[in-house]
Amino acid sequence: MTRSFAEKLRLIMRVTGCDTQKALYAQIKAVNPETCYDPARAYKWIKGRSNPRNSSVYDDLVRLLGLDISGEELRTCSYDRFYRRLSRHYGDQLPAVAAADANPKVAGAAAISAYPPPAYLVGRYVSFSRAWSPHRPGCLVCGETTVTATEEGVLDIDYVERLPWGDLQVVGTFRRIGRNLTAMMFSPDQEYMLNMTYALPPPPGTVMLGIISGVTLQDAEMRPIAARIASFRLPDDWAAPERSGGYLNLVPDELSKCLVDFGMDADRAADLAPDVMKFLAGDGDRGLIEAPVSVMNAMASKILGAPPAVPDASAVSALGNAPERSAD
Repeated sequence: MTRSFAEKLRLIMRVTGCDTQKALYAQIKAVNPETCYDPARAYKWIKGRSNPRNSSVYDDLVRLLGLDISGEELRTCSYDRFYRRLSRHYGDQLPAVAAADANPKVAGAAAISAYPPPAYLVGRYVSFSRAWSPHRPGCLVCGETTVTATEEGVLDIDYVERLPWGDLQVVGTFRRIGRNLTAMMFSPDQEYMLNMTYALPPPPGTVMLGIISGVTLQDAEMRPIAARIASFRLPDDWAAPERSGGYLNLVPDELSKCLVDFGMDADRAADLAPDVMKFLAGDGDRGLIEAPVSVMNAMASKILGAPPAVPDASAVSALGNAPERSAD
């Protein structure tokens, strides 16, 4: 997405004290006299009309900022991640800059929530959802989800599906909305996006149930689509095989075998698989799909052999008591 780089470039100009492209070019040229940064083209970049095609431009910007990342990471990372990188390096200078940004929606997205997601969610998960491809109508797709924490307590999410035609990977940042977690995730080339919304699980975060939405890729119409998703925490010592995940037939036995491959006890996997299948493939109510917390807690009880812990008051934000969207 060109807009993502435009916002990052605008932020770079603010922290370097440059009010024109020529001023920024002069600073970059002092770092690399052979730079390919072109002020004339940069006016299009900052308006979101195009992106630099020469990878050395991103390298020069990183070198100018003194960041310990590659130019490729600058190109592909989200605005939120780039903002946090800059905030570590520039200290108190950046928040004032972000508050003055011309796009308050972007500045607000970078702010750390007053109710951050709980740290016990950090870990790796195996994730199951219905396949969206019209060529796989009776299948599940198995992916891997990794949740990591930054120094500021922000939780980043990395989701990958290892499909026959190649890996589909998207990354984003969890935001907490009441008793739910939501993430808008983009592929490294910024050409594909997924949204995930999970019900906030009780500790230790054994299972997360939610909704995944986006558009179909292997479809000429690229239809908007949504489905349920179920993610199960992997053992800390689980080592991924060379190729894990992919498509599964929509039958409990295959799901159970996959859970075992991902480190779950065989008896527990066999007991859990029918419940997971019912959740993923069940009909919606009034045209709606949802992820009931009661179903999530029941699955967690089977995995743990006991009811999950009830979150304390600090785990529930004031937003959790907000009225529903509709009044009916």
